[in-house]
Amino acid sequence: MWETQETWLRWPWLSAALAVLIVLLLVAWLRPWRRPSPTDAAYVAHSARLRHLPRYRQLVRRQVVLGVCLTLAALVACAGAVVLAGRLQQRQTLTVEERTRDIVLCLDASGSMAEVDAQVLREFRRIVAGLRGERIGLTIWSGAAITVFPLTDDYDYVLEQLSAAESAFASGDIYSDEYAIFTAGTVLDWDIQSQMGDGLASCVQRFDRRDEERSRAIVLASDNEPLGTGLFTVPEAADYAREEQVVVHGIAAPKTAERPAAAQEFQAAVTSTGGTFSLLGEDGGRAVVEAIAELDAKPIERPPVVQVLDRPQLGTALVAVGLGGLALVWAAQGLIALRERSRRGPGGHR
Repeated sequence: MWETQETWLRWPWLSAALAVLIVLLLVAWLRPWRRPSPTDAAYVAHSARLRHLPRYRQLVRRQVVLGVCLTLAALVACAGAVVLAGRLQQRQTLTVEERTRDIVLCLDASGSMAEVDAQVLREFRRIVAGLRGERIGLTIWSGAAITVFPLTDDYDYVLEQLSAAESAFASGDIYSDEYAIFTAGTVLDWDIQSQMGDGLASCVQRFDRRDEERSRAIVLASDNEPLGTGLFTVPEAADYAREEQVVVHGIAAPKTAERPAAAQEFQAAVTSTGGTFSLLGEDGGRAVVEAIAELDAKPIERPPVVQVLDRPQLGTALVAVGLGGLALVWAAQGLIALRERSRRGPGGHR
């Protein structure tokens, strides 16, 4: 949040010099010390009677009002020029408040998950919508893992990428162009796929800023139906996550429940890290959001961002008001002169 701390003139000496110059010019123009000399006097008989005429008094009042308006408008314009000359500036400070929770969405993109991956991504979007300030990343895997987008707190970008991924998986057809393009690089050997142990270990490695004390969590979606043998078993990957102090929340495909051993292994792995386990469609997303909110968020000290901005608005507004006032008074004088001339008629008489 930006906070205004201080406002000042960068060149106060220039403003002061210009103000003094304006005062000197005003004094020189008024010349209060000057007294009318007899040589400048014009003697008019019965002038007192003239000054008592209503028309004379009206003209004098009008000239006084116009003169005062001209003077005020000119002074306002000069005041704006003084402010502009001094270059009004303002210092603002941005206090950076950063949460210390990082979340990696870890998606099984193997063929056995093709029918439910779009639903999983909708669940991911629901989870992201319930978060505030955490950094989010997405990694997909089968026999190998690829990063769709790294950890970021740009939630608009995160939701955009999750929607694009959902569209790629929408057909549920592993032979579609969208599916093939999106999952390219996740299969290096067709005999080794859906390795949840390798996928989980790869997602653990996606966390950065290892020197900072941050809370880290993984949302792992899979059916735990491996083909072939990977580098990490599921228990070994869970041990690795615990060593790195990463909490793993599991979302299992519904058909995982048909294989009790796979479901039990999946549940045991994630709960051993302190995470939650649920089947897709059981509203596990809410439990994940609540569990992430309970993670300890230690404050990170970030230096405040300081910026100095020119603020010419005040000076510009004063100059504009002053010049506008001068223009209006001059226009009024012109209209009055035209009206007086039209009243006098062609011969100069009323």
